[in-house]
Amino acid sequence: MNKIERVEKYLFDFFENNIHDFDLFYRTTNEQRNEGIYRLENGNEILDFLFNVHSNIYENLKFKKLIPSRFTTPNDLLVFLRNFKKYIENNSFLLDEENVNGRTSYVITHFIEYKNKIIKAIDYSFEIYDLQDENMLIYQQLRHHLITENIELFIQNLKSIFSSVSYEIAKQSEGYFHANVFLILKLLGFDIIPEDTTNIGRIDAVIKLSNRIYILEFKFSKDTDDSDKAYNQIIENEYASKYLLENKPIYALGISFNEKVRNIRNYKFEKLN
Repeated sequence: MNKIERVEKYLFDFFENNIHDFDLFYRTTNEQRNEGIYRLENGNEILDFLFNVHSNIYENLKFKKLIPSRFTTPNDLLVFLRNFKKYIENNSFLLDEENVNGRTSYVITHFIEYKNKIIKAIDYSFEIYDLQDENMLIYQQLRHHLITENIELFIQNLKSIFSSVSYEIAKQSEGYFHANVFLILKLLGFDIIPEDTTNIGRIDAVIKLSNRIYILEFKFSKDTDDSDKAYNQIIENEYASKYLLENKPIYALGISFNEKVRNIRNYKFEKLN
């Protein structure tokens, strides 16, 4: 599901869950306008405002598919949402709770409630579009693969991320790859410890999950596979011994970065205890 499809789904679900109450409020207010809304100052303007909000939802937004059935392009939808929000905000001055009495206050308070919900839904639609683009799927998968111990797919996703980095930006050093792996995993919310020291060495990175621990060692070379070397360093220096008291499964992950391919060359992964 791409980002505009997520926006469509969110808007449809939002209005499916909220439109019935708003629709009932609209119809009741319209049917009883002589006893209710017309008693308010600017009652005609408020009713017009309510009518326009209601009709815009039913004519433009209350559909499973908005593109291309209601809007030609994603940008057309975004422009409509932006203008719809602006229209609501520019007319919100009509909903002044201080100028109503007990017999008519329900019209204002209910309209304000629905108006605020609609604005929040529009704002969240823009968040979905701006923040949850297609690249986020890789990061979500990366987190899932590490949690479920699917290291093969974890490495594949990590390689895909490094492949997206421009040739001019990539710095060819172990520190560059080490720092970026740390940053990626930290942003995903993992408890990751860089350069963790033991009595006989320093571990490149340790990832602690609720039910397992990963010990990571990185090696960088011109054009060789040093994943065995990275893995063997974890074993020979007994890095796992520091975490045995936590009574969790411990895994060693040696990763070989390569200058020629500017990416991960290979990896070695084993459970240690």
